[in-house]
Parts: sequence; structure tokens; C-alpha cells
Amino acid sequence: MKAAIIVAIVVGLAAGVYSGIHLLIPLVLTGLAWGVTRLLPDRPTDFVVAAAVQVGHLLWIAVGLVVIGVLTVDLVDIAILLAGSVWLLARPGLAPVVVLTVYQAVALLINVGAFLAMPIGHNLHRALLIHIIWRILALVFMWRGYHKSRG
Repeated sequence: MKAAIIVAIVVGLAAGVYSGIHLLIPLVLTGLAWGVTRLLPDRPTDFVVAAAVQVGHLLWIAVGLVVIGVLTVDLVDIAILLAGSVWLLARPGLAPVVVLTVYQAVALLINVGAFLAMPIGHNLHRALLIHIIWRILALVFMWRGYHKSRG
């Protein structure tokens, strides 16, 4: 457990140094989402964290759309993440985890492909790294929550 915490700290620091504001924005938004979702009664912690990660991610995408001033296909991301997170919080279980996993896996593959195509140091490369990390976090917490809820 201690090794996992050390690895998480090192990865987080490295991502922060490389990505800067691209990490700070979703981190703050995820923290705010976590604070709000914690107010819900009797929800499994890992599902709450998974929902908060996804809500923080969707808020970050929404902020990006507002900043660029253009409506893009990213609205689909926002809709799926919002509906999936609400479902996960309302009825924690296998069904929302599977649906969100399929979505996150497809989006992760798209993000990884775009990440690999971008030059290192490019602003989009820095942002895509955080998108990738946030998707992995969502997957880990959802499945951890599901496995804990079973036994």
C-alpha cells in the first residue's frame, strides 16, 4: 500500500510539473465535485470518488468549451459523463460501471492516439496526459467500488 501511495505521489508531481494548469483545473473541479457528492447519504466511497472524478472531468471539458467559445463533439463527453455519474450515484452497481467503462475505454484509446500524435511539450499534449490520467482514475475507482460492494 505504501508503495502505491509513493508511486501515485511521484506520478502526480511529474504530471503537475509537465502539465501545469491542465492538472490544476480538473484537480480543483474534482475536489469540488467530491465535496458535493460526499453529501449524498449512504453511498459507497469508491463509487462517490469515481463519480467525482468523472464530474470533475466533465466540468473541465465544459470550462474548455467555454474558453474556446465553440460547441464541439465534446458535448457528447459531457452528456455521457453527467448521465453516467448520476446513474452511478443513484444506483451504484455493475450496470453503470460497465456502461461508463465502455465509454471511458473508447475515449481513453482516442486520447492515447491523439497524445502519441502530438509533439512533446505541445499544449494539447500536456492536456491529453491529464485526460488520460483522469480516465484511468475513473476506471480504477469504479471497479474498485464494484469489487468492494460485492464482498
